[in-house]
Amino acid sequence: MKRLFLGILVLGAVGTVGFLASLPRSAPPTNLKIAGTPEQLARGDYLFNAVLGCPVCHSNRDFASFGAPPVPPYGAGRACAEPGQPLPGVASDQGLPGRICFRNITPHASGIGDWTDGEILRAVREGVDRNGDALFPIMPAFIYRNLSDQDALSLVAYLRTLQPVENWLPETQINFPVNWIIRLLPQPVDAPVPHPDENNQIEHGRYLATVARCAFCHSPRDPRSRQPLSGLEFAGGAEFQGRNGLMYSTNLTPHPSGLGNVNLNQFIALFRRQDALAGAEVDLMPWTYFGNLADGDLEAMFAYFKSLEPITYQP
Repeated sequence: MKRLFLGILVLGAVGTVGFLASLPRSAPPTNLKIAGTPEQLARGDYLFNAVLGCPVCHSNRDFASFGAPPVPPYGAGRACAEPGQPLPGVASDQGLPGRICFRNITPHASGIGDWTDGEILRAVREGVDRNGDALFPIMPAFIYRNLSDQDALSLVAYLRTLQPVENWLPETQINFPVNWIIRLLPQPVDAPVPHPDENNQIEHGRYLATVARCAFCHSPRDPRSRQPLSGLEFAGGAEFQGRNGLMYSTNLTPHPSGLGNVNLNQFIALFRRQDALAGAEVDLMPWTYFGNLADGDLEAMFAYFKSLEPITYQP
């Protein structure tokens, strides 16, 4: 009986290892070659520089200035985050499961210059690198998979136009067992992703708020698992490492502690008059970046936030 039990344990362990070794789930990158039309490049420019936050992670940032704005050359990468090393703008830095590096995404050989359009598209929306390995989920492919097909193609086309910058960075190194666990996360995008109806303001605002990662930063998380607390999306209270200590994101629901007493003009003014918000403490919300959002898009996002259930959360 004991031998049978041990045999079952061994078979189970072998099966588990075999399953994990077969991951991540991914489809081969497509062979597409994106045309890079003027319309695609204009849209990709807007997505890169106003909506998706690519320079916020893939560029150095001026943490001594209000909003910690990205600094040129945009997309050339950023210093690696080491375990136990406070890094402004990174949540729960003390719990990093290894060295996490912010890749050069310019079209240089040290960046993504040798990648195909299909490989870049797969990395953005599925979280798999050109070698088929899972990217650490600080790269929010689980969010960017919601990018419409036309927006995803436009982004890749625009990345090709960035100034190529030589900046060889170390590879991310994730410790066991997290390096195996993250292999479970990627999922192929196996169906068309339509663009939202921009005449439907709330639907349009939901799309923008999703791909701009608003919920990612503005929803409270379990301090141990770092997973969002169910039912508290957009309620604020997510913890981030600021220059002078921990900071907490604000409530975006129409609760009085959030946007309940804010009107549309005031909401847009937050993005247009960043200087009026500057104080002694550096605010990590990249106002100077999201300040590039068009008025119509801010209006749609505000309509979506106002449609949410009013909730509050106290960290």
